[in-house]
Amino acid sequence: MQAAHAPRTSVLLVDDQPSDLIALERHLRPFELHIVKARSGEEALDLLEDADFALVLMDVKMPGLDGLETARLLRKHAPERRHVPLIFLTGASREEVSVAHGYSTGAVDWLRKPVEPETLRAKVRVFVDLHRERESLRRQQAELHEREREMLEASRRRAEEALRESQRTLSTLMDNLPGMAFRCHPDRTFALVSEGCLGLTGYTAAEFVSGARRWTDLLHPEDVGRVEQAAEEAFAAGRQLTVMYRIQTREGGVKWVWDRSVGIYHPDGALRFIEGFAADISDRKAAEMERERLVTELREAVRLREEFLSVASHELRTPLTPLALRLQLLQQALEEKCPDAEPLHRHVEAARGQVRRLTSLTDSLLDATRISSGRLTLRLEEDVDLAALVRDVATDFETQAARVDCPLVVEAAGRILGRWDVLRLEQVVTNLLSNALKFGAGRAVHLRVVERDGWARLTVRDEGIGMDEGVRARVFGRFERGVSDRHYGGLGLGLYISREVVEALGGRIHVESEPGRGATFTVELPCRPPLQ
Repeated sequence: MQAAHAPRTSVLLVDDQPSDLIALERHLRPFELHIVKARSGEEALDLLEDADFALVLMDVKMPGLDGLETARLLRKHAPERRHVPLIFLTGASREEVSVAHGYSTGAVDWLRKPVEPETLRAKVRVFVDLHRERESLRRQQAELHEREREMLEASRRRAEEALRESQRTLSTLMDNLPGMAFRCHPDRTFALVSEGCLGLTGYTAAEFVSGARRWTDLLHPEDVGRVEQAAEEAFAAGRQLTVMYRIQTREGGVKWVWDRSVGIYHPDGALRFIEGFAADISDRKAAEMERERLVTELREAVRLREEFLSVASHELRTPLTPLALRLQLLQQALEEKCPDAEPLHRHVEAARGQVRRLTSLTDSLLDATRISSGRLTLRLEEDVDLAALVRDVATDFETQAARVDCPLVVEAAGRILGRWDVLRLEQVVTNLLSNALKFGAGRAVHLRVVERDGWARLTVRDEGIGMDEGVRARVFGRFERGVSDRHYGGLGLGLYISREVVEALGGRIHVESEPGRGATFTVELPCRPPLQ
């Protein structure tokens, strides 16, 4: 049975005898076919020209055009109907030779009259089923094609809508950018300009696109050559262009512009478009210029300060030397003339201590100015014994250590020889030990010197107040102090000078410390520092 929605299958019956047509129609009634009847070959050709049939049952012997001639004409003049199966009906055995010849005209079978109903239905069923299967496939293909067409159409509509939405979004973004997006031709005439150009330049997008205003007309005369050269080099090499320059606005003002653009090229490599974005950076440029001015002023102030410190240090150093000598002579005279004048002796010794302190501070200032100006020089000597040097410095500090109740523990056995500057190395050890006694008062201070693999290692450890991470990060800076000078004094130059000396000798210095747990300063020096 056919599906309810499928068209009925058509079969063409061709016979000049009405009774035979009726009999054939009756035999085929179980198939629920659409029976079309023709009583001549001419009528059959007309029907076949306009309709599609699953099968043609045609009598061979008919007046006028017989069945064979009708089949031949059908195959000749209606090639699109060649697929229609054709079964001949013959009423005499002598016609079988002609029927056999009829196969050449496209016939697929023949039946003898009177037709046996079961045989007829068996043969017709094959072709009707084939036709119905073919029609079902055709309908499925047509439905599939229609669905594909609908899907493609829907996809096209979605793509077009997405494109329109993208264009709307892009237009909205471009028109709200605090700058100007653009597309221009290789000759720098504009194809597209966002509305941001009005706020940037004072000119409208229409003026640029129409050619009434060219971008090159806006460039500051001093920047034209530089910008054009940068653009030519970038686009010739296929690189992105990023450049900053000045433009002159419609109102006569000058703005700094940050311009980033890229070339769009043809397949042959020729430049097709330039697309990019230009933004106003006048405020940023003004801030940069102000910063540069301040940096210049700061550098000049630093230079003047360094110059002042250098001059002041030299001027202070000049009277300190004779003052120290006169105090020494005064002390000797007191010992000879007034050995029992104990208060005077204490006053002179205190004055000498202050002069020594002032001399040390002055020397530190001189060293700092030398370092900042690159004038720190080293006088390297062979076979300098670091262990002996540390022991000597510790001996010099014994009185000071006893005064603040800091036992000195020195581990510096044997000799550790290297090529170093004795005075500068002594200065480093003195600074480290002085700091340890200052911040670790009341507890032991440990000094240790070892040598391994061509490197000397000095550690100075106290058990004092320690320091946190913030102080450790800046403790080697110039004029940096870990604590208030109201409690510990000093200029904050000792560790800065020590670091510079150690690094000048090719070594390194660092500190490990925690608040309340003391500090350990470590100096590592190559026994053979690099040549100066």
